[in-house]
Amino acid sequence: MTMRAKTALKIVDEDHQQMEATILEASKQAAPMVQRLATHRDRIDLAIKELESERFELISRRDHLRRQAEAVDQGFAMHIEDIEATLKLYEGGLNSIAVTH
Repeated sequence: MTMRAKTALKIVDEDHQQMEATILEASKQAAPMVQRLATHRDRIDLAIKELESERFELISRRDHLRRQAEAVDQGFAMHIEDIEATLKLYEGGLNSIAVTH
């Protein structure tokens, strides 16, 4: 700033130099705020990506469990149908046999 004062034109008054110094100081203060905002934005972006990844994983697990439950249900249904068919065969066989004493 001392070099600037030596080379400053005489038509520039002290108020102008003081305002310039104030603006330079403000720009120095704004830079850390911008950096902090960028850091917070990056953290938020990372959190969003992690949440989206977790959401995708949970949806995949839910769909997998749903498919497994459907397969178990189909297996039980087939087993029940088999038992019912066997019962019909036994009942039909018992009814066709003449009971003699």
